[in-house]
Amino acid sequence: MRKIYFFIVLLLTSAIALAQKNNVQSAAKAIGLTSITAVDGSMVAGIKEKYDELEEAKKYIDLAAVHPKTANSVKMWYYRGRTYLMIHQQKRKDIELDAIRIATESLLKCIEEDEKKTLKDSTKVFLMTAAILCFFEGQDKYFDEKYAEAAHLYELVHGCLQYDTGKDLARNNVSEKKIILYKYYAANKMGDDEKAKVHLTKLIGMNYNDPMIYISMSRLMQEEKDTVKALEYVEMGRKRFYDNAVLVREQVDLSIALGKSDELMKRLGADIEYDPENNALYMVRGTLHQKNGDLDKAAADFKEALEIDPSSFLPNYNLGVMFYNEGVKIMEVAKDIKSNEEYAKEKARAENIFGQAIPYFEAALVIDNEDTVVLQSLLRLYVRVGDDAKYAALKKKMGL
Repeated sequence: MRKIYFFIVLLLTSAIALAQKNNVQSAAKAIGLTSITAVDGSMVAGIKEKYDELEEAKKYIDLAAVHPKTANSVKMWYYRGRTYLMIHQQKRKDIELDAIRIATESLLKCIEEDEKKTLKDSTKVFLMTAAILCFFEGQDKYFDEKYAEAAHLYELVHGCLQYDTGKDLARNNVSEKKIILYKYYAANKMGDDEKAKVHLTKLIGMNYNDPMIYISMSRLMQEEKDTVKALEYVEMGRKRFYDNAVLVREQVDLSIALGKSDELMKRLGADIEYDPENNALYMVRGTLHQKNGDLDKAAADFKEALEIDPSSFLPNYNLGVMFYNEGVKIMEVAKDIKSNEEYAKEKARAENIFGQAIPYFEAALVIDNEDTVVLQSLLRLYVRVGDDAKYAALKKKMGL
């Protein structure tokens, strides 16, 4: 009796194990895949995919994924990855919303668990397809403000890079630098400053070609009240992007905040003496003079920068802004003047200064004809000085 019982249990166990393996094969069959063993012993899959039984395939592979007998089977991971990849590619969100995440996770797991490498080559091909789609799905999640989900997808794509021997990701504009940048974006939106710093540090180490990584790191340091470190990152950025306007302003502001404006001024004087043709040095010193309220010296430095490089946007823009703001200040004071005669004098003085701003803004517009601040400033200035012809022409150009 005990032998019969043991035999029955053995039959049942074998039947259950077979059933779970059959679930894997049923999923493969439902999507039109068959196992073929190559001469070298590796397994490849048939290429006649079909899409009309994706729900059946998902049902079978999900059963196999949770059963102990097949839960960690290499074939199960492979067919699970292929099934969910097809679900995503066929846009069957009615079957599964997170299909590309599951596909990428499954194919990654398949490679990790495939010690005999029987599925390695086939898996890599589909993993790269999944990784590319996973990155784009991450972007969609990010724009839908699902930042944690986006971060997880970017992390998965980053994990796929080690298997991208054919550079498929790079050919599809999914480079490692870009992945890390988007990981930073997601971390920043989630308010995870620690992860954000990790990603920015990597980008700085990789010489990522964007001044904003230094500005972003500096601002994270400022949030931590570490102004010294914040200034260090700005100065690091200026070594690579010496004429970037935001870095220039940040360097000046932080130097003032740290009580180092005199030190910066002396250093700039020495630097200009050593390299008098470097227009960026005049721009920084001019900005520092402007912040300190010494507008004559600021204007002199900006004009010096323009002499060195007449095609430079920033000195033209800064001079325009400086004269414009000075005119606004005069008019703010003038509005409280009771005497009509005195008011007229101040108004005329302001209009003269507004007139000095116009050629600089116009020159800046020639260099960058899409800068909205310059366009809006010019519209206001033409009204201020009563130049109706230029006002009408600019409005027409802007499509207003």
